[in-house]
Amino acid sequence: MQAWRRTPHVAAVASVVLGAQVFAADPNLATLTPRLTQIAATARGEVGVSLFHVESGARLFSFNGRQPFAMASVYKVPIAFELLTQIAEGKLTFDQPVAIGPSDIRACCTLSRHHPNGGVTLTLRELLELMITESDNTAGDAVLKAVGGPPAVERRLSALGFTGIHVNRYEGEIAFEMMGVAEPPPESEWTLDLQRELIDKVALHALLAARARYTTDLRDTATPDDMAAFLLKLQRGELLPRPYTDVLLDLLARVKTGPRRLKNLLPPETIVAHKTGTTAVVINDVGIITLPENGGHLAMAVFVMNGGRVGAMQKVISDLGAAVYESFTGKPLPPSLVKNEPVRRAAKGIRKRSARRS
Repeated sequence: MQAWRRTPHVAAVASVVLGAQVFAADPNLATLTPRLTQIAATARGEVGVSLFHVESGARLFSFNGRQPFAMASVYKVPIAFELLTQIAEGKLTFDQPVAIGPSDIRACCTLSRHHPNGGVTLTLRELLELMITESDNTAGDAVLKAVGGPPAVERRLSALGFTGIHVNRYEGEIAFEMMGVAEPPPESEWTLDLQRELIDKVALHALLAARARYTTDLRDTATPDDMAAFLLKLQRGELLPRPYTDVLLDLLARVKTGPRRLKNLLPPETIVAHKTGTTAVVINDVGIITLPENGGHLAMAVFVMNGGRVGAMQKVISDLGAAVYESFTGKPLPPSLVKNEPVRRAAKGIRKRSARRS
C-alpha cells in the first residue's frame, strides 16, 4: 500500500473570508471542520473528502483531498462531459445511432438484462441516459468509444487543468483486471457468457490480490479536490454551454443508485445532482447539493476504499453529507443507521464477489 494512504491530510479554507455576505447561511467552520475530520478519520479504510461552496468558490474542507482514489463509475461523469462537449461542438449528435453487438455487452443494468446478446441499436442520447441514471456499463463503454476512447477524455481534462482526474480504460478492461482475469481473450470475443465464465474461474487468492491492485492503481482515479472543483465549475456553467450543462445536471439529479449515500439523511425534497461509484472494495459518491432558502450549492466529493462492509462505507458518506447540511441550514437531521446492504450482483449468473461498478 502506498505511504500516502497511511497519513491523512486535512485542510480547511483559510484564504477566503466566510460570512453572511458570502453565504445565505453562515456555517460555523470552526465546528464543521473538526466534525468532518472526526467522521473521516475514524472510519475504517481510506477516505477522501473535498467540499466547496459553489457560488463563492471557497474550498471549505479537504481530507486527503490531493490523493488519488479509484473512481469506479464516478468516472462516467467526465465521459458524459466529453460527449456533451463534442455534441456542443457539432462533432456528434444526440440522435446518432450506436449498434451494440454481442461483445459490447458489459455486466450490470438494463442493457445486460434485456439484451444479454446485444443486437440492439440506441442513440447517444439513450446511452447517455442509461450511463448516468442507471450507471449502465454497456452504455458507458459505448459512449466512451463514440467520443474517441480514454485518450480523448484525458486530453480534455488535462487541457482544462483537471490533472487529478484520469480516465484510462474501458469498463470491460477494468472489470477483468479487478476480478483477477489475467489474460482475457480479444475484445471481439467478450460475450457476457464468456465474461461470466472467466470471472467464475478466478481463484479466491487471485481475486483478493486483484482487488488490492485495483485500489492502489493510479489509472481511472480522481483526487477529491479535483472532482469537487470539476462539479463546482459544472454547476457554475463554466465547462459547457448552458443547455448542455442543464442536460448533465438533470441527469445527475435523476441518478437511481446510491440512495443511502450523500442524500440518505437529507430532507427528501433536497436536490442532489450526484454520481456513485461501487465495487466490492470501493464506495463513492460525488455531487452537488442544493441548499434551501437560496443558500446556494455545495460541491462535494467523497471516496471510501477498503472500509469493510458496504453499509459501513455508505454510512461514512451519509454522515458527512448530513454534517455539511446541518452546518449550513442549522436544521438537525436524524442519525444514520448502518444497514449492511450487499452490493448487487453485476448481472445474473456472475458471482456476488464480482460486485457491480455503479
